[in-house]
Amino acid sequence: MPSDPDDSQISPPRERNVLLLDLSKSMYAPLPDPQGQGPERQKIEVARTAVFRILQDAAATGTLFGLVTFTETVRVPVPLGEIHRENLPYIENLISLLTPSGRSAIWDALGVGADLLRMGTQGVQGNLVLVTDGWDNASTRFEVRSEPVGKPPGGKVDLVPYMLPAHSRLTLRIIGIGSGDERDKGVDTNRMNQFVGQLGQRAQELGLPPAFSFQLVTTGSQLFAQMVNAFVDVGYEDDRPIEELHPEELARHAANAARALKEPQQHATVSRIRGAAGPASSPESTYSEAPDLEVEFLTSGPGGPPAYLKERYGPLGEVVSAYLAGDLDRALQLVQRSQGFLPAVTRLYWEARIQFARRAVVEAARALLQAWAEAEKLPPTAQAPVLRRLAVLQARMQNDKETETLVRFIDETEHHLTNRDPKTRERLMDLFAKLMELRGTYQLTRLAGSGDVQDAAVKHEAAVEEVFGLLQDARLDLSAEGPTVEGALDFIEICLAEMR
Repeated sequence: MPSDPDDSQISPPRERNVLLLDLSKSMYAPLPDPQGQGPERQKIEVARTAVFRILQDAAATGTLFGLVTFTETVRVPVPLGEIHRENLPYIENLISLLTPSGRSAIWDALGVGADLLRMGTQGVQGNLVLVTDGWDNASTRFEVRSEPVGKPPGGKVDLVPYMLPAHSRLTLRIIGIGSGDERDKGVDTNRMNQFVGQLGQRAQELGLPPAFSFQLVTTGSQLFAQMVNAFVDVGYEDDRPIEELHPEELARHAANAARALKEPQQHATVSRIRGAAGPASSPESTYSEAPDLEVEFLTSGPGGPPAYLKERYGPLGEVVSAYLAGDLDRALQLVQRSQGFLPAVTRLYWEARIQFARRAVVEAARALLQAWAEAEKLPPTAQAPVLRRLAVLQARMQNDKETETLVRFIDETEHHLTNRDPKTRERLMDLFAKLMELRGTYQLTRLAGSGDVQDAAVKHEAAVEEVFGLLQDARLDLSAEGPTVEGALDFIEICLAEMR
């Protein structure tokens, strides 16, 4: 695929994701249910469900996404680009019509995927995810060589250097379906491991970061979880958006939230979220194998639960759907069956929330305590939004309105700004982080000895004034950003006044 002549002058976008999906005939085969309690689902059915979810995420975040499918022929049903919500029905209909047939041109598909991510002299820039259940048996353009020999006349192109030219920043994740022990019984495990090793060696030679992995899955639940990893949440019935609050209500909420900052002994949950007010860095890849959890906040309007929960979120969607429908016993059964394939913190969060709704307080507290422990294991880049959701639930369970209000405002602000200018979002979240830091200097004014009280008070007032100055600068720069930003700034200012 030829590159635009000006590509070499363009900095790579933050996220460029291409999914390569095997559509060979073997994708019709079923995958077992890990608990033996549900019907087997075809590989292609599970993969379609995951693609629906990935498309939703791409439309919500504005990241670039492309889809490549392959049998013995490689096609690009969704070219790399921004996914717009108004185009989703058309694209989803297209995905639903994908039909497996024929053999697998895996190496040719990887070559096309690399072409979609190629950026002139910057090489290949972005994330590739390959989902396959077979062995390469149909490629005509590319090959993966056992030995680095020169290209024979009329022969195939060596895929490794083609995918990884100099200056590239490529992440490749291969999700292999099946046992991998025999041909036609699953993915070619040995060849895939050799391929990943060759890419790693090539990256080392070029001084590039190695970011290549191969993951084997044997059940439908594992396949979905590896393609899509999420921490889905829904709002509470009495939640009201920032922009809908009357100024007097906003002031009352902010004053209550400030008490959570001023009284840590009575609001211990605030200390557990530490730096969770700050902006969480996006993982390098939407499909990272590491337990980076993306928090997606769903709202349920007058028309009922969001559409396509089961289709787009798989087993977790079934849990959320039953919860929203008020069928708490079924929701609990579903979430307890999910141990083999949902991230632990997601499963435990929902178990705690469902138990609390069932008024099983002891069981809810036990599950939430385990969820906190699992959240502590997450990478720092993934912790912040997850810790905030746990904090809101714990505050609900303890009837701690002050902590709930504080954390919810931080969480809601970040959620509303997901598709806005990243600098605006980062600036507001930084202000919230600095507001949280004032807890420390405020407590020094209460805990200092008699001779140090004045010094501690001076330091605290200086810290408040610093944040207030940053707030005023933000008001001037963000005056046209709309009611959500204005409400968040008002909230921070009232909290600051209470912290004096």
